[in-house]
Amino acid sequence: MNKITNKIHIIGSGLAGLSTAINAIKKNIKCEVYESAKMAGGRCRSFFDKQIELEIDNGNHLVFSANNNFLEFCKTIGSLTTFKLISKDLKFFDITSSHVWEFGLSDNLLKDIFFKCPIPNTLFFNYLSFLKFLFVKNNTTVNDLVGKSKIFTTFWEPLTLAVMNTSPDLASAKVLSNVLKETIFKGKKNCLIYQPIKNWGKSLIEPAVKFIKKNKVKINYNETLRAVDTNQGKIKELVFTKKKVKVKEGERVVFAIPPSNIIKLFPNFSLPSDYNTILNIHYKVSSENQKLFKNEILGFVNTISQWVFVKKNCIAVTVSDANKFSYFDSNKITEEVWKEICTFLGKKIQYENSKIIKEKKATYIQSPKNNFLIQKFNKQRTNHIFAGDWTQNDLPCTIEASILSGKKAVESLRYFKNA
Repeated sequence: MNKITNKIHIIGSGLAGLSTAINAIKKNIKCEVYESAKMAGGRCRSFFDKQIELEIDNGNHLVFSANNNFLEFCKTIGSLTTFKLISKDLKFFDITSSHVWEFGLSDNLLKDIFFKCPIPNTLFFNYLSFLKFLFVKNNTTVNDLVGKSKIFTTFWEPLTLAVMNTSPDLASAKVLSNVLKETIFKGKKNCLIYQPIKNWGKSLIEPAVKFIKKNKVKINYNETLRAVDTNQGKIKELVFTKKKVKVKEGERVVFAIPPSNIIKLFPNFSLPSDYNTILNIHYKVSSENQKLFKNEILGFVNTISQWVFVKKNCIAVTVSDANKFSYFDSNKITEEVWKEICTFLGKKIQYENSKIIKEKKATYIQSPKNNFLIQKFNKQRTNHIFAGDWTQNDLPCTIEASILSGKKAVESLRYFKNA
């Protein structure tokens, strides 16, 4: 086994790529980053949108106090103080029944759920479905496990969609079980929600890029990787839009890009080929109308949308598992979701402008079959490895998984097998 003493070439400057670079810096390993876009951040970037004249997030994200890799990452780049901790009870609205209820965040959250029965018209034994997630087989879907539960449509289905961007009839119950064991099963201390005070770009991406540049690591923007030259499974050369980069002896490559891009470079790899869309709709609202929203985050049930985030001058809505809306008229979807919001408020209000972002390959479908493919794929190679939320097959595709993947990539590359 030989120790890395040279350099890591990092393909992609999304959160996984940035995490890889930062963890390499922490271990005094030289690295360089290559990014196809003109800015870093991937699905976690923020930008000024001329249409609604606001700086908006490309997507909405839920980060919990259980996410230790996220917290460590923010401490490293010095951005933890740019987040706010939301400890208020989570409010949910069921548009079918018009019921509104709250999940109280207590130290013994699971016990409270059992005895308080927060969802209207439910009883103690309806919540016994939680216990089914203590022991889950790898090939079980959420629907297999709790599809017949009375709280399926009011809790398990919206939770699965929000956490995994996958329909319960396909979603891995094992992955959802891992999330529950680290959050709800451990109580309030692990269920507090972190949200950026301004936006994800200001709190996560810009400080990460600043940290990387401060440590004299170069990020090459507008450099799309077109091809890789390999010899006996070993990367020899990276062919970019504007240049070719030789991978010298002792150097390593981390591909921190989505599986849909990996397969273009390595067509013989077996990777998931089915993906799910996420829609994010941003509504610019007046400060007067914004005051109508008493909670910063709302969960919607039996609606098109799953989560409503109340931000400065903006109401941002997430629609998960949204393949069926990929080719719908954007204006129609925008209006239908706004009607849902007005129904919740109990009054019709107007928004000033809107922007819809369709992320058509946001995540792969996290089914047991696809998770098995990822597990088989995550094997050690001669001089390269893969990072990204999708590589962490025991976790949903989230910020936490992205950051963890970069950390693991650097750890894996510190020692390698001789070619």
